[in-house]
Amino acid sequence: MNNNRYWIWLSLALGYDNPKVKRLYETEEYRDISVFYNGQDFEWRFCGIFTEKEINHLEETPIEKADEIISKCESLGYSIFAIDNARYPNCLRNIDTPPAVIYVSGYLPRVDNLLTIAIVGTRKATTYGKKVAYSISHNLSKCKVTIISGGAMGVDSSAHTGALNADGITICVLGCGINYPYLMKNEPMRKAITHRGCLISEYPPDTEPLPHHFLSRNRIISALSRGVLVVEAGKKSGALVTADIAGKEQGKDVFAVMANINSVYSVGSNQLIKDGAIPVTTYLDILNYYNEFNNLEVYEDDEYDIPDSTVLKIPAKKSNVKPEKEFIKGHRYDVKLDENSSKVYYAIGNEPIHIDDLSDKCNLPVYKISGILTNLELMDLIVVLPGKQYKIK
Repeated sequence: MNNNRYWIWLSLALGYDNPKVKRLYETEEYRDISVFYNGQDFEWRFCGIFTEKEINHLEETPIEKADEIISKCESLGYSIFAIDNARYPNCLRNIDTPPAVIYVSGYLPRVDNLLTIAIVGTRKATTYGKKVAYSISHNLSKCKVTIISGGAMGVDSSAHTGALNADGITICVLGCGINYPYLMKNEPMRKAITHRGCLISEYPPDTEPLPHHFLSRNRIISALSRGVLVVEAGKKSGALVTADIAGKEQGKDVFAVMANINSVYSVGSNQLIKDGAIPVTTYLDILNYYNEFNNLEVYEDDEYDIPDSTVLKIPAKKSNVKPEKEFIKGHRYDVKLDENSSKVYYAIGNEPIHIDDLSDKCNLPVYKISGILTNLELMDLIVVLPGKQYKIK
């Protein structure tokens, strides 16, 4: 039986990041949450879990609100996984305050069976920090490691992009409704993530990004991860909160990149190492730490070199003044493609073409074509179709 509407109703009544969700779920009589809901006031008081104030909230929250959210998710193509769903990750279910439901856009991999690493850090990352986040993510992704982050600017975006350009799997945990128009510069990246992983939020569609939402989502980032890597973090960075939750509350492994001792953006991450975090100078430090995954294929690559063609290009703002740079086929984007990217772009027509055919047409290996296609998608120049087919947008 699908009990999504009852778990959504419960989250609306109790709020998010509430430990009583787990208490209710672990109460044998209410494993079928519909029994709890249908019992109404008597059952809510009899269970002995909720305060008078919380019972009032249960009474005042109409189930129809949950039905509206389900309808909205269906129209947006989002999946809903309640805590009693078999596809709900055990690693998330086992924390003290698991979400009653998670909303997903894209494909939620079975993270309990994967090596998952969260890469987090400051939004105001230095060029060095962005390159390190990108490189480690890119190399880990090529070794079949799933990358998790929070979709913010700086370290988060570099980590997601590194995974995407390696044709890897990445999960982005948001602090607002998935469809909320927040940080629109990263919208192309979020769209690309849904083709190679998923966006996750415990907040229903249209929920705005309130400050405390981002603190709450940090527990989800760390819960989904086997280990958390902090790349750059200032003294009061939110990444330190994620590391603290991971290490002290959830018993996860905490890694930190050894960074510039004179940079204000590295004070927090350097302190983590002094406090016992595992120091990292290469992706192999993380890969070798997990002996049970020693059958992963290791690729050699430059550690901190990001090719120009892999840097996210953000759409230029519309202007009445025509820029000097040439537009590509009428797209109003300020873009600059390298030779191989141009070759691939102009090989794609208005009719769908498979990645293998592009490889033959451009005389480039599939793995190179894949990275270029990801970049073109992030620039909103092409459309990704099912079955690894592509066409010009």
